[in-house]
Amino acid sequence: MNKTLSILIPAVCVTVTLAACGQVNAALPEPKAQARVALIPTYTPLPPATATLTPLPAVSPTVPYITPTPDEFQAAGLPVRLDIPAVDVSASIEHVGRLPNNQIDVPKLPQDVAWFDESALPGQTGKPAIISGHLDSRNGPAVFWDLRKVVPGDELVVTYANGARYVFTVESKERYLTDQIPTQKLLGRNPRRMLNLITCDGAWDRGEASYSQRLAVYTRYSGQLSGPALAPPTTDH
Repeated sequence: MNKTLSILIPAVCVTVTLAACGQVNAALPEPKAQARVALIPTYTPLPPATATLTPLPAVSPTVPYITPTPDEFQAAGLPVRLDIPAVDVSASIEHVGRLPNNQIDVPKLPQDVAWFDESALPGQTGKPAIISGHLDSRNGPAVFWDLRKVVPGDELVVTYANGARYVFTVESKERYLTDQIPTQKLLGRNPRRMLNLITCDGAWDRGEASYSQRLAVYTRYSGQLSGPALAPPTTDH
């Protein structure tokens, strides 16, 4: 993935344009057509890992999201770790902004994910939090290689700098053509406490040096976690 995410929505692939999904254009323009690609139970195998990362879509510039008064999430610091037991993800969270071309920047390391600093902190209300990750890397599968396998009801945990852990539950997942990503849905104002994950999907387009689709996983805030971390499920997806 390219190391840039066009806030066109993170093309989180090894090339992210969400190249693990890079920047988002501050204006957050609505795509010409929000074509939703229906998910199917099985997928065509992806091509061999590429040597570059796909950038994420671009978005209009905005200031970092800050609530009018400090809340528990701001008090907790910044998110530092993401765990998704259902697909064996346990990753450090990098903090990224946007590139000069307005794409959302992507994780520097294929095993990391990246929180977009113009989105909400995971758990805040007002607008979604955005975390992107690469699909693959020069050496093979990356952190979100199996993200497509999550199903509604799966849980993930975000750990903050002060050690507080918050749980999010998967509500749905959708795939979009790379040039038809609904940036308003992914990044726009929303009264619910949402954390949206994004990565690359579909077929590799050698000419464009990018994947043909983006996978978005929509999750909702479920509360603070106390006690031991979530255990991996006993059933396969």
